[in-house]
Amino acid sequence: MRDALSSRVLPAPLELGWKARAQKELSLMRDLLPLLHRRAGGREIAGLKAYEE
Repeated sequence: MRDALSSRVLPAPLELGWKARAQKELSLMRDLLPLLHRRAGGREIAGLKAYEE
């Protein structure tokens, strides 16, 4: 079941090192923060403070 799910839903791994993966994550979160805040409607989202600095 896991293989079937992985092949249809999950993207292929990027094979990045930890530094490149961290940079990619920060870039993605910078792009997502405004959308997440709009969707939350003023409510706090646990775990986002680390990306808001």
